[in-house]
Amino acid sequence: MKVALALALVVACAPSLPPGTRASRGDTADGWLEHGQALPDRGPGFERARPGESTRFGTTRLVTALERAATTVARSHPGGAPLRIGDLSGPRGGRHPRHGSHRSGRDADLLFYATDLEGRPVPARGWVAFDREGVGVAPAEPGGSPRLFDDARNWQLVRTLLLDDAAAVQWLFVSRGLKARLLRWAARHEGSREALFRASWVLHQPSRGNPHADHFHVRVFCTREGLATGCQDRGPRWPWLREAVEKPALPGSGLSDAALLRALLGPPRS
Repeated sequence: MKVALALALVVACAPSLPPGTRASRGDTADGWLEHGQALPDRGPGFERARPGESTRFGTTRLVTALERAATTVARSHPGGAPLRIGDLSGPRGGRHPRHGSHRSGRDADLLFYATDLEGRPVPARGWVAFDREGVGVAPAEPGGSPRLFDDARNWQLVRTLLLDDAAAVQWLFVSRGLKARLLRWAARHEGSREALFRASWVLHQPSRGNPHADHFHVRVFCTREGLATGCQDRGPRWPWLREAVEKPALPGSGLSDAALLRALLGPPRS
């Protein structure tokens, strides 16, 4: 009853938008989606895990970020299986049959890239849970075929999403064991300290519910414009994204608060 009342108040107070405007309203657990963008069943480097289902809608920020990331991994590691993308949100968001979140078009599930025991990329046909050693079993196959966590491709996916400031990724939920595995691999192979720094914060096992040992759950921030029309972020705002996700520039100035201070006071003294 309290949740329904709170949602009704959010709906009543949310600013009206021009017809056809795409918008994420409310937060990821109690929000909805207006005129969401549909993710195709397949595209360069990806395919949907549940083709034909309606849970394919998200904000433009989320959908285009997924498409860019899948394309980048496919180009960086040619010859591999496509990224399998699970649920986003329904056409109008709201309550999701399989999730407590995924309600406002800013969440998506991404199945892990995997290999066979010889290191050959294999399609992610099922939801395979991997342990901290990177070993999993495909439950849908007779006898359960062993699978190995594809460190290179999964890290490429992570770094691409996190270094893409236009994507504005808030969280990449994943189990603690797999987070540690990814960071160990990146410490040996990654040339960008920024990618490692961001991953150390954004890769996170939720404190409650699914530990995410069988998929990444990516969540993006509201856009700055969305914050003014009822989109709500919960949790930290990472310092590298402050300009992208906090309030817009002052009307008529063309400058953000930080840029205005620099213009008025000059560069900081060394």
